[in-house]
Amino acid sequence: MPSYISAYDTEAVYAWWDAPTGPGYQGRISYEGERLAECIAGVRAVAQVHIERQAPASFFIVAELLQSAASEFRAILDEPLFDIQCHSFTHKDLISLADADDQAALQYELVDSKKLIEDTFSRPVIGLTAPGGYTRGFIGQERILHVMWEAGYRYMRTVGAGPDGTMPAPLNRPFWYAREGFPGLLEMPSHAWHDNILTGQPGKVLWPPQFPWPYPAHMPEDAQGVYAAYAPGIDYVQQANLPYYLPIFHPWSVYRIDRRAQQLDLLLRRAQTENLPRVSCTQQYEYALAHKSQIPDASPDDL
Repeated sequence: MPSYISAYDTEAVYAWWDAPTGPGYQGRISYEGERLAECIAGVRAVAQVHIERQAPASFFIVAELLQSAASEFRAILDEPLFDIQCHSFTHKDLISLADADDQAALQYELVDSKKLIEDTFSRPVIGLTAPGGYTRGFIGQERILHVMWEAGYRYMRTVGAGPDGTMPAPLNRPFWYAREGFPGLLEMPSHAWHDNILTGQPGKVLWPPQFPWPYPAHMPEDAQGVYAAYAPGIDYVQQANLPYYLPIFHPWSVYRIDRRAQQLDLLLRRAQTENLPRVSCTQQYEYALAHKSQIPDASPDDL
């Protein structure tokens, strides 16, 4: 029986609809004022849905948020239902840092971030979501994998895009990085749309479609439309005998579409109706660890 995994890339509001105040990602985000309040409200809305449904969830946090609002995030997320993991320190492209041989930056994004999150929540962090997501994850990235292993990471979500970094992400299966020299590191690919791209943020969309169900005829503008774009995955993973379905969501983007995060409530209810276990990423990792031989090792040709 496949699982339905709830995971949230918890980061500052990326106000792509505003004029940039600086270069790149950092030019459209703010860790203070109205944007910070909006970010916190989004996390609160997502958490409330999960509490009401008693459904576990993983929150992968950009550590820089905790320098501005640690007490607010603890108040919302520090409860047993939630799994707290890492989404880097400042949302940098980790492969670009490795390609530039910037070891200090990798240490900051992967190790210092992990420590800050652990210190804030008094919990161990063993999982990472890579900012943006990649077509082939960390296959071939021995430098990054080494830093992660030494820091205590044991699983990651780095496969989160289609060919050439396009959306939506294929429904890839999990694998171990044994052929890269790290048999104890698990890749848990993310699936389907990045909800921010689905609902308007500029991004590369794969065309012609090579996805198990049709693209939406129109860009979703409400919770029902977002739900309709994701819900077929719940049926598909059962038909294809996949181990899980792990759609990609960001609390700020969820909140922008529906302030009560009803798209998530609809998906959680659908998963429950279909009798899919609703789990966190760490719960799925623990299952994988207990059934290690059932999950293949990665090959460079797999993705």
